[in-house]
Amino acid sequence: GGGGLSCVTSELAQAGKLGAEIELDRVPLKEEDMKPWEIWISESQERMMFLVKRENLERVLHICKKWDVLAVPIGEVIEERVVRVFYKGFKILELDTDFLTEGIVYDERMRPIRKREVKEDYVDFKLPDLEEIYRKILADPNIACKDWVIRQYDHEVRASTVIKPLQGIVGKETHGDAVVIKPLENSFRGIALTADINPRYTEINPYWGACSAVDEACRNLVSVGAKPHSLMDCLNFGNPEKPEVMWEFHEACKGLGYVAKELGLPFLSGNVSFYNESSLDAIPPTPQITGIGIVPDIRKCVTSDFKREGNLVFLVGETRREMGGSEYYRIMKLRGGVVPRVDVKVLKRSISAILDLIWNSKIRSCHDLSEGGLAVAIAESCIGGDVGVEVDIDRVSEGLREDFALFSESNTRWIMEVPRSCTDDVEKTFSRYGVPFRIIGKIGGKKIMFLRDGKERISLDVKEAREIWRDTLWKIMG
Repeated sequence: GGGGLSCVTSELAQAGKLGAEIELDRVPLKEEDMKPWEIWISESQERMMFLVKRENLERVLHICKKWDVLAVPIGEVIEERVVRVFYKGFKILELDTDFLTEGIVYDERMRPIRKREVKEDYVDFKLPDLEEIYRKILADPNIACKDWVIRQYDHEVRASTVIKPLQGIVGKETHGDAVVIKPLENSFRGIALTADINPRYTEINPYWGACSAVDEACRNLVSVGAKPHSLMDCLNFGNPEKPEVMWEFHEACKGLGYVAKELGLPFLSGNVSFYNESSLDAIPPTPQITGIGIVPDIRKCVTSDFKREGNLVFLVGETRREMGGSEYYRIMKLRGGVVPRVDVKVLKRSISAILDLIWNSKIRSCHDLSEGGLAVAIAESCIGGDVGVEVDIDRVSEGLREDFALFSESNTRWIMEVPRSCTDDVEKTFSRYGVPFRIIGKIGGKKIMFLRDGKERISLDVKEAREIWRDTLWKIMG
């Protein structure tokens, strides 16, 4: 990564409280006649440094060769805490590892933090035409089908992608929550990957917005049957010399650290990108998160599309009036509202319960609730399965106005498709783990229907919903 060999060598040495000697002549080069300083700091991609015991060296090189990966030994670890670099028989660098890797000491007098005002007031407004709003949300670029983008990249590389980014009936696919790859030919273990951030949350409240990013990454991994294993981050902010921006960065890092630590998830890697702004304004705080999960058996995985008429729809988690930064408020041109909070204890219990059910084949599909809330998640599952659904809004949350019930983006929520034969087992599992759930509807027909007091509030053909949802990016991008 950044700094090339100079950084990775000194960082590994410092982490082990040891030193290193490097022979630059041994480093494979992409160009001829590179100067030693260029070799030392080059940031050529797709490179890693291994620390290998001498007795394992030949075996490691053999494995790399088997996978057609170039690997060569370029140096060795030494006890003295220095980094020495040699080129053409000459020692050209020797520096202490402390000097090379010691971080900058933050001085609040030089880089102060100033908290900006956080407004999360409830907003009162008249209930709109829900079906009209629903159509607008499905057609919005933030929600609409991303197949135009997804199909630009070959996600079938090495033919090991077993759960793809688009899921469901061929030709009628919907968004998945995560992808799953099967890296080993002789094992059914898999790796799940997802990426998440909603900068509209962090723009209002950087702490809870960052917490929400980790929550969503975990929800997406769990939705396919993967246990969250680790995280990576890409932290994008404006000018840190501005006290308000430095405060946003500080709060976002606190939020990421809080949820990850409580869940026992390490950050394997990441980067920070500052000064992302123009003469008009800075970008919203954008701590993008990549989540990595482990699937014990890919044959147990589920996808987001509804599978069979007659199955029941379970809503897992609590729905609240947490509308700050929501897609609904953006479409309605409303500001304010409460950014979704994260209850890590509930999240941990929910992860355990849902994985228990998926690994024991008790559910047929699972989809997390994020942008657009319940209404969008239901539509996506219907579109992928080419089947309708009937949802009772009254069962979503007692006393919550119907637009909030439909479009709230409260964290730690999923919809699950459960066969009637498994209903008792699912209910007992959620009760045993102490996870809130509700049966809110059943799958069937060709319409997406939301009812309140037995009356239709939204009724949309699945085919029409698919057309609304799928056309947007193609019309914009061509």
